[in-house]
Amino acid sequence: MPVDLSFRSSPTARNPPPDEEHLRPLSFEQTAPRGLVHRRAIGEVLLTDWMRLGRHRFKVGAQWPLGHGFYAPVGGRWLDPLLAAESIRQTSSLISHVFYALPLDHPSLMTDLRFALVPDALHADRGPFDVELTVEGTDVKLRGDRLAGMTMEVGLARGAVVLGRGRMTFNCMHPSIYRRLRGTHAEIPDGLPVQPVPLPPHQVGRAVEADVVLGAPLAGDASARPGESAWPLRINWAHPTLFDHPTDHVPGMLLLEAARQAAHRLAGPGAVLTPAMAGRFHRYVEFDSPCVVRARLLTTGAVSREVRVAAEQDGAVVYECALSVRRALAASGEGDW
Repeated sequence: MPVDLSFRSSPTARNPPPDEEHLRPLSFEQTAPRGLVHRRAIGEVLLTDWMRLGRHRFKVGAQWPLGHGFYAPVGGRWLDPLLAAESIRQTSSLISHVFYALPLDHPSLMTDLRFALVPDALHADRGPFDVELTVEGTDVKLRGDRLAGMTMEVGLARGAVVLGRGRMTFNCMHPSIYRRLRGTHAEIPDGLPVQPVPLPPHQVGRAVEADVVLGAPLAGDASARPGESAWPLRINWAHPTLFDHPTDHVPGMLLLEAARQAAHRLAGPGAVLTPAMAGRFHRYVEFDSPCVVRARLLTTGAVSREVRVAAEQDGAVVYECALSVRRALAASGEGDW
């Protein structure tokens, strides 16, 4: 998970909820305070409201916009599934700070983030999606009243329509422990190494070059296996969404985007939806060393496909992701594959 070392103040926790609070509807009238979800730009805040249902059970409101500058509808027809991932990530920050007294400067380490959505429920219509996330915390670890880590099991719904489910596991730590763990990498470097030339945007489902996070294919890579492609990871600190705030390592959401773009490159052409993604974060991905993204397209059924992605840095696998992929129907109405 991205760590913004500039958040220093402690959150203002809400008083314990009254017994009847769970009876009120969630509000979608305004966004949550930016600091609670570790965002700087108001336009990047997806969460709107929250309530406690039990000791480790919560309900959180989110609004998924149709006009987001980065998480735009896929192929003009589906809401971007990564809005679910970002909503889950923001929820982990919000409930940690509001309900478990975690100070804003205590970083979290995301080790697992996955979701599985119903494609037919993601069809973009004329208005934004008001989404309810029902969260149940399992394997909750506390240090006194403060959260040390948990797994969140998340249900996502839009009114009576079930959108899908998600899960995220994360650990929280004191800033001094984080600095000791990170060593010299706890400091944000002054600059980045020269970045690779990007893939053409249309090959990875993007409209502009600035949104491309994969470089041109690696030539002469002797370690590539048959049926596998590999690309260098591209980092753009000026990106308003992926680098909304300073961080000392590659954000987890950038790695999810890299996996999605790799899946699009292999499963395209045309709009490619990734309604299910299961990512595991093994190590921090650093800025000062090249990172290679490898992907392989598998056939798992008559009309279904799966893409397996692994990111490697300094000879070790730092991130893995399995994605299901669905290609948009052709104008004739014929199937994906």
